[in-house]
Amino acid sequence: MRVVRFMGEDFRNFKRVEFSPHNNVNIIFGDNGSGKTSLLEALYLFGFGRSFRPGGFRPLINSQAEKFTLFIEAKSDSGDALNKFGMARYQGGDNQIRINGGGNTKLSELASYFPVQLFTPESVDVVYGGPSGRRQLIDWGVFHVEHSFFEVWSNYNKVLQHRNKLLKRNRSNYSLSQDKFWLDQLSKYGEKITLLRKQYLSNLRKYFLDTTKLFLPNVTLDVSLKLGWDQNKTFEEALTSALDSDLKYGHTTVGPHKADLTITADGVSAREYLSRGQMKVLVASLKLSQAQLLRETTGKSCIIIVDDLTSELDRENQKKFCAVLENSGSQVFLSTVSINNLTENFKERPEMFHVEQGILKRHIEK
Repeated sequence: MRVVRFMGEDFRNFKRVEFSPHNNVNIIFGDNGSGKTSLLEALYLFGFGRSFRPGGFRPLINSQAEKFTLFIEAKSDSGDALNKFGMARYQGGDNQIRINGGGNTKLSELASYFPVQLFTPESVDVVYGGPSGRRQLIDWGVFHVEHSFFEVWSNYNKVLQHRNKLLKRNRSNYSLSQDKFWLDQLSKYGEKITLLRKQYLSNLRKYFLDTTKLFLPNVTLDVSLKLGWDQNKTFEEALTSALDSDLKYGHTTVGPHKADLTITADGVSAREYLSRGQMKVLVASLKLSQAQLLRETTGKSCIIIVDDLTSELDRENQKKFCAVLENSGSQVFLSTVSINNLTENFKERPEMFHVEQGILKRHIEK
């Protein structure tokens, strides 16, 4: 999906904003606090339904307004008819999502149209942080490649919640006959989730290794899936073995909700081996690989959002990164404080927009 026209009202410091981006690379620049990151944030909402910045939804609504509204006109990669997407969020917490003038729809349906990849100064936390961020990284890819995944994942989490309530409530008088239904359902959906994750990661690995050679040619990197239970057992066997622990702690201690993505560099944990600068390009490689895999398997391109590129990468890696972005087939939105020397990293001059005090204008170089 490629954004043809974007409009917003009462979003953060913007009373009203409208622009028509280029279908390849767009650079949004301005001083810190001008609102350039807010524009990226608004685009990100269409892919995730939440901000990538802390604070919840209320700071997104202009302090003098009751709601914000966002509107996008976009075309598919095949150049089909124009699609229209709208979103509104109210101070009370209600939200509306509409696609092509239809009724209020689910966030998951909206997100399926907008595969968004995000690069920020905090992106490296996906490696340094806990496993939930790495699970989300994998599941983003599976969701956009395999349409059955969301239903399976949703069913698994519903069953997991029911079983955890049972375990917590009945620790002293646990009954296997009561639990058997939930165990069977967990096993069924959990095995499906794991199979889809394995298949996705197997396909992603090739793209990841090729991309990392560009940025880290002297390091041997690899990725693998840690299932969330003993890989020598089936999930059903692991659930049976973990029953005592589950009763002790009052929740299900094994399963795909405990899975992790293992990343190694020269055979050891990447976070222990690589510098922070190297880790930045590793994460960039991983996300660029996901965008490439998506395009080649489904024909859909990502919307790639890069917040503050110049603070993230050194000059040499900036050049490499920009070259990959330009040739990715994705629509790119990149923010920076200054455009000095940045445009030199692209073969074709990007479309540029300047933001100052909540006002966006197209920038034309003299």
